[in-house]
Amino acid sequence: KEDKGYINRLDFKVNDITAETEDHPQHIDIIKLMLPSPLVPGQKIKITTPFHVKFPFNFSRGGHDGESYQVTQWYPKPAVYDRSGWHPMPYLDQGEFYSEFGSFDVTITVPENYVVAATGELQNIEEREWLKARKNFSWVPEKKKIKKGGSTKTIVQKFPISSQNIKTLRFRQDRIHDFAWFADKRFIVDHDTCKLTSGKVIDVFSYYTPEQQPYWKNTTRFIKDAIRTRSSWIGEYPYSTLGVVQGPESFGGGMEYPTITVISPIADESMLDFVIAHEIGHNWFYGILGSNERQYPWMDEGLNTYYDNRYSQWRHGDKGEIKFGSSHIRLKNAERILFETKAAFNKDQPINTSSEKFTNDNYNLTAYYKTGAWLEYLESQIGREAFDRAMQEYYGKWQFRHPQPSDFKSVMEQSSGRNLDSVFAWIDKK
Repeated sequence: KEDKGYINRLDFKVNDITAETEDHPQHIDIIKLMLPSPLVPGQKIKITTPFHVKFPFNFSRGGHDGESYQVTQWYPKPAVYDRSGWHPMPYLDQGEFYSEFGSFDVTITVPENYVVAATGELQNIEEREWLKARKNFSWVPEKKKIKKGGSTKTIVQKFPISSQNIKTLRFRQDRIHDFAWFADKRFIVDHDTCKLTSGKVIDVFSYYTPEQQPYWKNTTRFIKDAIRTRSSWIGEYPYSTLGVVQGPESFGGGMEYPTITVISPIADESMLDFVIAHEIGHNWFYGILGSNERQYPWMDEGLNTYYDNRYSQWRHGDKGEIKFGSSHIRLKNAERILFETKAAFNKDQPINTSSEKFTNDNYNLTAYYKTGAWLEYLESQIGREAFDRAMQEYYGKWQFRHPQPSDFKSVMEQSSGRNLDSVFAWIDKK
């Protein structure tokens, strides 16, 4: 029980008037707010509530592992209201997010020796300077021997002792649909800047523990390569900061959030480079376009996979190989074999399948791999130059607007001057 988390002490008010709420009949993490009076076009209301959260031991990529914190899915979020209506949905591991854009202004108070990595721009100038001085930070877990009775016990102190002094940090960011933050007393911090073709300069941060330094020491270069290639191929990154955080083993893989991503320890630079590029790539489709990933996972994961493939070719050449130790694994070929095995037994599913209807295997093999292969087929039909031009138009037109499949198809057809019915028909077929 002590490892479980919860959220409580909610007290919703609308313009300071207590509002009625209605529990969802199925999902414990969804609540309906009944407005005291109608909200008409052109008017505004202010909805407030206190909330109290106990972080669980890392579960579904949120919580804590000892005194290391991964603070995700942590506050009451409004459901998206788009042209299809309301989208109240629980957080799921498969199908992840569909959230509404807004402006975030968050203050975080922690012991003074914690490094905090968060969504958005850090407003504290003195804290920014302190972070830049963390490049040479080192920490080795301390072992203490304690005598009790006639025996001696060795205790490993895994974290530095928390400072008695506290600090309050402020982060702000506009045009995002989520906010996550991470805190650890052991983090080394690498900082660099990334200049785009337009001349725009982005602050780049990497946060990792001393134990992972041999593998993470070049991560700011990987981040810059990911930003520059995606900005060139899809469209310019609109924010002024981007960070990558090393999470604990219990975090499990990598997960994207606006302007920041967290990745479990990876003891291989080539694989880490690939995962960083993949998670950063989500900023464009999951983050800036804000597609409904629950209903159309291919619009985020699949489009991102296509650019993962291009990144691998750009980095490693046409082989697209990623090196693990002394061996080379061609990921696309391995995925192709797995996918074609599914298809041979008629157990594959169409690309245009909603997240909850995918089997676990097909979610990865179809939403990711098959969609990436289909986009390469689309590119082959209209040419890479036309494909890039169309994708850039799609990105430019639908930023912060929640596009749907018909919007993607419409832009591709208008930009290329081609009827693509036959190509897009494949996304509904096994």
